[in-house]
Amino acid sequence: MRRITTIFSSAPFFTLLAALLCVAAPAHAAKATLEGGTVTLGEGESASFPISGGESGPADLSAQCEIGDVNGTASLTFDGEHYVPLSAPAVGDVLTLSGGETRNYDLVGVVDASDGGDAYIAFHFTGAPAPMCFPGMPCDGAEGKSGNVTVSCRNAGG
Repeated sequence: MRRITTIFSSAPFFTLLAALLCVAAPAHAAKATLEGGTVTLGEGESASFPISGGESGPADLSAQCEIGDVNGTASLTFDGEHYVPLSAPAVGDVLTLSGGETRNYDLVGVVDASDGGDAYIAFHFTGAPAPMCFPGMPCDGAEGKSGNVTVSCRNAGG
């Protein structure tokens, strides 16, 4: 028992252990870059933002997007290809905004385009959500649909 204790308490053992931990520790993941910009959408149009990085394996994406200039109600669907969100919104989420509202999203996720194809995120302006009206209920008080929406995206910290 004394021999085992001596091995574990020796300086060469801890040096070897530290070296093994350094080799086994994962390197920092590559960074993905969003090709940002500002797009004003009409109903049925999409704003697509290409992402570079992730062609050789997973890469981290950190971006910021703002949706605004809504003059009525608007619904947008969030989409992405080769993008796995780790924050809201998730791919397929429908984002509903009311007149004058602005929404900001910090997009954090992983991009992996190693199997080919282009990586991107996108917002599709699908129009206005249908008003909730029950039979016999007047719906003329519902807010009208927005004619356009502005989407701006950029890399975080830039």
